[in-house]
Amino acid sequence: TCSILTAKVIEEVSKAKAAGADIVCIKEGVLKAKEAVLEALMSMKREILSEEEIAQVATISANGDKNIGAKIAQCVQEVGRDGVITVEESKGFKELDVEKT
Repeated sequence: TCSILTAKVIEEVSKAKAAGADIVCIKEGVLKAKEAVLEALMSMKREILSEEEIAQVATISANGDKNIGAKIAQCVQEVGRDGVITVEESKGFKELDVEKT
């Protein structure tokens, strides 16, 4: 969502600038739009609490790979909501190492 919105903002700002719009007005418009978008997104959010819900979101982020989604959900459950997860490249996908510090 963020990448799509950012690309569209850049596109529209470039058009407005090319059309001769005042850069200060463009900045003010972008800041107002940012606040409106944040408000809309915040009204749509919901808590993701269960391991199953976390796995569903992680699977979407992993391009539909349920195995990766399940592994990420397992990691989140291990480290907690405020934990940090680091993913390292490997030749296989067999083990999950959780290191608590």
